[in-house]
Amino acid sequence: YDYAPHDLGQYPLATGQVYSMGTYSMGTDPKTGKPYADADRMPVEECGNMLIALAALAQKEGNAGFAEKWWPTVAKWAEYLRRFGFDPGDQLCTDDFAGHLAHNANLSLKSILALRSYAMLVEMRERARGASSDESDRLKLDSLIMSMQWVKAAKGGRDGATRLAFDQPETWSLKYNLVWDKVLGLGLFPQSVFDAEADAYCRLARTYGLPLDNRKPYTKTDWELWCAAFTDRRECFDAIVD
Repeated sequence: YDYAPHDLGQYPLATGQVYSMGTYSMGTDPKTGKPYADADRMPVEECGNMLIALAALAQKEGNAGFAEKWWPTVAKWAEYLRRFGFDPGDQLCTDDFAGHLAHNANLSLKSILALRSYAMLVEMRERARGASSDESDRLKLDSLIMSMQWVKAAKGGRDGATRLAFDQPETWSLKYNLVWDKVLGLGLFPQSVFDAEADAYCRLARTYGLPLDNRKPYTKTDWELWCAAFTDRRECFDAIVD
């Protein structure tokens, strides 16, 4: 496929993706005999996860040597996000229990930050080779433009938050994927975006937690803590954690 897999198999057998691939892991629905659609998997989610993880590793090691081993595949995943990541189609994300969602603003964030992460890998690779190229600069500019477009497309959510989906005004969701802008020091999004989200979350929180989005009252503590971690305001952090 043109995108990263969800998994390599079911432990202990790394025999190919199992998630949404049918009973026999052959890519077809045993009930209909037809191939599963991309929408039943997580193409944008998993491409984003891989590129962000590779960039985090490269930062720690000071080089992109690990990603270099499989560079054509890494580049293919980045190209998938360039084509389809900013405004995702009707796909699942890691919150698969919430069902399919097109124009997912939080998934778009992961894609944008993953492309910026890929730019970091390209830059490290160029430096190691002593090569002169404008590819990393172009990628940085592309991801910056996307971040500006995202701020415009996602505004208009409930209580000052950003939208759940680009085509759904007065909705909201936890933008936990923003945390990677802080963790990796990418600097794509202005502090005002983080502050506005955190302030809205404090208003939207319920007695026993901050919901995942406006559709249901359930949440995930890991996503709540990621959101708490990207605010610079101690009172907001404490309110979300409490």
